[in-house]
Amino acid sequence: MRKRFFILFCIGFSFFVSGQEISDLKEKLQLELSDTTRVSLNLKIANLHSNNSSDSASFYYNKALDIAVKIDSKPQVSEIYYTIGRYNQNRSNYNVAIENYLAAAQIFKNIENIKKEARMYNNIASCYLRLYAEDKSIENYLKSLSLNRSIEYKEGIAKNYLGIGDLFYNQENYQHAKRYFQDALEIYKKLEDKNGISTSYTNLGNATADAGDNIAGLTLYKKSIEIKKEIGDQLGVAINYNNIGDCYIQLKQYPEALNYFFKALKISKNLKRNDLASVLLMNISNVQIKTKNYHEGIVNANKSLIIAKKMGNLGYQAENFELLSNAYESLGNMRRAFSYNKKYITIKDSLLKIDKTNKVKLFQALNELDETQDTINELSIKNEIAELRYETGRKFVYFLTGSMVLFGLFVIILIQQQTSKKKAYNLLEYKNYQINKMNNEIQTQRDNLKLINKTKDKFFSIIAHDLKNPFNSIKGFTELLIENSKDYDEEKKLKFLKIIKGSTLKAASLLNNLLIWANSQSGNLKFNPQKVELNQIVSNVISLLEIQAINKDIKIINNIDKHLFVLADKNMLATILRNLISNAIKFTHQNGKIEILATKKGSFVEITVKDNGVGISKSEIKNLFSIEVKNSNVGTANEQGSGLGLILCKDFVEKHGGKIWVESEVNKGTEFKFTIPFITN
Repeated sequence: MRKRFFILFCIGFSFFVSGQEISDLKEKLQLELSDTTRVSLNLKIANLHSNNSSDSASFYYNKALDIAVKIDSKPQVSEIYYTIGRYNQNRSNYNVAIENYLAAAQIFKNIENIKKEARMYNNIASCYLRLYAEDKSIENYLKSLSLNRSIEYKEGIAKNYLGIGDLFYNQENYQHAKRYFQDALEIYKKLEDKNGISTSYTNLGNATADAGDNIAGLTLYKKSIEIKKEIGDQLGVAINYNNIGDCYIQLKQYPEALNYFFKALKISKNLKRNDLASVLLMNISNVQIKTKNYHEGIVNANKSLIIAKKMGNLGYQAENFELLSNAYESLGNMRRAFSYNKKYITIKDSLLKIDKTNKVKLFQALNELDETQDTINELSIKNEIAELRYETGRKFVYFLTGSMVLFGLFVIILIQQQTSKKKAYNLLEYKNYQINKMNNEIQTQRDNLKLINKTKDKFFSIIAHDLKNPFNSIKGFTELLIENSKDYDEEKKLKFLKIIKGSTLKAASLLNNLLIWANSQSGNLKFNPQKVELNQIVSNVISLLEIQAINKDIKIINNIDKHLFVLADKNMLATILRNLISNAIKFTHQNGKIEILATKKGSFVEITVKDNGVGISKSEIKNLFSIEVKNSNVGTANEQGSGLGLILCKDFVEKHGGKIWVESEVNKGTEFKFTIPFITN
């Protein structure tokens, strides 16, 4: 579970509503005669209502707008559209916000306020990003960036870079995201904008950590915290603490993770930020469950759940139900685990339905926005045509002025063409990235499907051939004993029973491997690494295979130091050793010898299963661990096999982060080697 918080410059606003303050403003409004002042008063009252009463806020925003339009105060009309857009963006009404930002942008353009026009397009881009319309988002970010560059407005350019970085971050293109965040950081450093610098550090930390470098991410978060503390941004400090905790989870340093989560939780409670508190309690619960402190984990998951329910946040509720289900499953309380899992699935289904509905609404909203934009463009064109007709009516008097204007327009068109080309190039670059990403995803899915099909074919091949043979043997000899028992002496019967027993053992071993393999492929096999004494595990496996070795007079020697420990899943390690030692017995001649050795190599232990048997040719070694090739040779005593054991070994070794390989020479013997993480005693 990754719950990393992202920081962008908030365009939001918050007003601490005082009933007396609103009453005072309403009294002033009744006495005020100036329309310009009445617009300002209505706007102030709307802003004060914005956090508590949406109906009252909308009423006063519309009232302010009506008066401003009536007196044709373009600066006030544009500011009101901007404020209504901001109000709706904070309430996640992104389509309404975009309509108002577009109206404000058009007026700012007409009154030549380029700085504010650029800000509108930046806000529009941010809204489109939240609507998952990345194409429109990048288009508006580039439009805003072009305007900011035309007036060399550095702060606006830096905000554009943060927004574009956010877009690439959401696309998981962390390299591009880091590039834009770094560009923003450089500008903020030149401007000596501490808030901008700290925000850039946080966002760089997110992109760096999510790209896999958690250590570098920690360094960036700590730089941000230092500045956030200096400027008194407690929320920013808490967000960075949470992100640091997330990094420590990835690094499996759970005590450090808990330390930072609890520090962030304390701040979130002081700030009364329930959204942040819910996530932090969820993260704390996650760590406690990972460290087997199940009861505390359950307590904190329930606390987070209570807040999530009050907020009406279904996503947080679902994650808490999943945590509770996992905790109770680990405690062996399957009834409660099943109950919470059922709730988790129910909410997930609800979220999927909501997502489908939202996608339909989003499609309709984007169509409406496109129609609105077309109308605005059409009106702009008509207005420009009318102005041109008026100007050309002046004829000769303004001929010289007109010529200069045309020349100026020609220059502007050339500049705009160059700008459009640059925008198109940036958009094309982004489109290419999206196409490449989709192609990579499709290729990955195709490869996964091929692997699934090969796995399925292997499974059925084993059932059809390898599993059928021992059962046929059991069935045939059992029928012979039942139908002809009087005709056979005791020695013959004993021989048949031994054959039946051997076939049963083969079938049981194969079924065991099949079940383990099926669980591993379906993801149901839990990986639980812990400190394990290697000598003890090897001794246990040898005792299970002792009868097979005795039947061939093979000596098995455990040469592993009794004080050597590894970090491994006990069951998986036992399965690896059982299959390798069983294979060694199978391909070793009568009176042969098998040795198990271990050597520490860096942070791993190299384990060797060595025999002096028939050996393996180089051509066979190449495909030994491949699921595509059937590797099933007959042993020195005609033992049968499926080749599944080695595939299991490779799968389990790789789960431990290790490698497995073979060194062999025909007629001289074989050494199977694999590595497992070392742990000190």
